[in-house]
Amino acid sequence: MQKILSIVIKASQDFIRHTDEDLHDNAPVLNNFFESISNVYIPLLRMIEKLEEDKIQYRFNLVLPPVLCNMLSDTALQDEYISWLEKRNNLGKAELRRNKADEKLCQIINSTIDENKKLIADFKDKYHKNLISVFAEYMNKGYIEIMGTCGTDIFMPHYADMKEIISAQIECGLHAYRQYFGIMPEGFWLPAMGYTPGIEKLIRAYGYTYTILDSRSILFSEKVPETGIFYPCRTDNSLVVFARNRVIDCELFGENGIIFSECYRNQNRDIGYELPMEKLSSLIDKDGIRYSTGFKYWNRCFKDSGCLYDKECALEQVEKDAQAFIDKRLETLTKAEELLPKNNFVSEICTLDISKLSKTWNECIMWLEAVIRKADAAGLSVLSCDKMCDEQYNLEKIEPYFSAGSGAGYGENLLSSKNCWMMRYIRKSCERMIDLAGRFPMDTGLKTRLLNLGAKELMLAQSLNLAKMINRSEFPQFAEKRFKESIAAFTSVFDSLGSNTVSTEWLTRLEARDSVFPWMNYRIFCKKR
Repeated sequence: MQKILSIVIKASQDFIRHTDEDLHDNAPVLNNFFESISNVYIPLLRMIEKLEEDKIQYRFNLVLPPVLCNMLSDTALQDEYISWLEKRNNLGKAELRRNKADEKLCQIINSTIDENKKLIADFKDKYHKNLISVFAEYMNKGYIEIMGTCGTDIFMPHYADMKEIISAQIECGLHAYRQYFGIMPEGFWLPAMGYTPGIEKLIRAYGYTYTILDSRSILFSEKVPETGIFYPCRTDNSLVVFARNRVIDCELFGENGIIFSECYRNQNRDIGYELPMEKLSSLIDKDGIRYSTGFKYWNRCFKDSGCLYDKECALEQVEKDAQAFIDKRLETLTKAEELLPKNNFVSEICTLDISKLSKTWNECIMWLEAVIRKADAAGLSVLSCDKMCDEQYNLEKIEPYFSAGSGAGYGENLLSSKNCWMMRYIRKSCERMIDLAGRFPMDTGLKTRLLNLGAKELMLAQSLNLAKMINRSEFPQFAEKRFKESIAAFTSVFDSLGSNTVSTEWLTRLEARDSVFPWMNYRIFCKKR
């Protein structure tokens, strides 16, 4: 019986305005985006390249949200990323002068500067600033399977009574993937794994073959499948469903989780939070908000004042942790194999929010590469979910239970006392958007531009990333401002259509500022028969 480890890597990104006048205000949030390029997307491409050179057999799932694809394809942001790396190196030179008496510290600083230089070279010369096209190339080679998802990270259970809203998000995401990758994806990623009964009908209607649910959805269903979470099952309309194993989250993030080894770099100690602002002036404005600079000198050892980070020691720990992870997967799948002797394979689904993981674990991509290599050596197949859908119409039928992949398993943190005020504005705007799409089904010209802008602003306001940022107190001022601006813009669209007056200057300015989804067609919000 074949033992399969299916790795699903999910990236996340909220849309960030990047016009010249907004660059200063958005610097801390843009810093997060640029760090994701440096710590996640380019390292992922390097990993795939090395595995290809070594002829390692594997295929994993990758979720690149449409908003992220839009930002990675934006020429202004591409140029700004290079400038950002150069500014970081200017700060590094100042750090070398400040710490010239400490040889070990200077080695860490030089290593960071060299890595930034290599990132610039790879981004400009090897990838020609277009990371999306490189991911598409590896997709065509068969190393990754790109999964579809919604236009923005909407939590679908909040809109279970508004099928037009859910359909519009699915259709927007599908069109985006066709634009960026030229394909019709097989799999659909539910944002935050938010599932409520009935959603599967809308997903299947757009041609998707499968989706991934939290294990609660499968195990708490009215009829628990005989194969548990180690084999796919299907809904009434033959949408294949896989269950991610929540135990893996505990292994990574639990009290004794892998990521907390003392050898690994301490991601929370950065000179951007520790040095006086005048020493950071080459990167951070004196009147600005502090944010990370990439110059992190310490490991996770909290004895006394901490210990300097040793990359070689961290790499040794990566190998040990990767081997322990594979041993645990083999142990789990061997037990599953004994219980399910009639199946031709048993599988375990591992979902990784790579954006979240990289913020807390600097070595996560190195660990992922080691996991794939050790799985290959151990005879454990690393396959994407689409390779397990051959028996789609013969799988056991179930009715999945409501669940989510965030909070305690039900997405309760997405609607808390801190952010619940947002929902009444969003739902009212949703009602209005559905109404507008019905009232103006065939309009052209200026009205079409207005309606398309309103559709984009509504989708941006629906992003659960904004709600999560407010709930976690992570740049809450940015998230609140971004949300209110989108709601205000949508309201202006609604009022303009009602009064039949519009400022073309205002419309043009907002179209340029919120340049996401340039192909938007507001008719996706029309009522479905």
